[in-house]
Amino acid sequence: MKQIPRGIWVLLSANVVIALGFGLIAPALPSFARSFDVGYTAVSAVVSAFAVLRLLFAPTTGRLVTLLGERRIYLSGLLIVAASTFACAFAQSYVQLLIFRGLGGIGSTMFTVSAMALLIRLSPNDIRGRVAGFFSAGFLIGNITGPLVGAALVGFGLRMPFVVYAVALVIASLVVA
Repeated sequence: MKQIPRGIWVLLSANVVIALGFGLIAPALPSFARSFDVGYTAVSAVVSAFAVLRLLFAPTTGRLVTLLGERRIYLSGLLIVAASTFACAFAQSYVQLLIFRGLGGIGSTMFTVSAMALLIRLSPNDIRGRVAGFFSAGFLIGNITGPLVGAALVGFGLRMPFVVYAVALVIASLVVA
């Protein structure tokens, strides 16, 4: 059986860290949004803002990947999510939290689309399916374990999971770069 190249393992490992962070802030985000004295609909809007902007920005991201290259868009996306997540930690109002969280969705689309393009381009044909399986598994592992770690971090304050995830994304960016 053919070995998976080292560069692909780096992307797969970064994917686990990224997915871990998605789950990491899950326990804190609704409570943090509620701390601004908003209702449950507004809390839901903060949770959904990330996904809505991912959806809206996906077609543009595909064009950016074609125009500027996978690696540049991947790293830019990671750094946008890191900056927006860090900004969420220090949001002083509900509107700031909503905007910062939404901007993270744009960065998230950037690294997701570019990561898939990179994996397709870098994976040899005979192991492409296995690489895709590892990519999916890594994302699921991160989503399963992230909330557990995030719940522990909430004990240090609702802002802590955001800071930890932002730092993890910067480290992932450096490793991938």
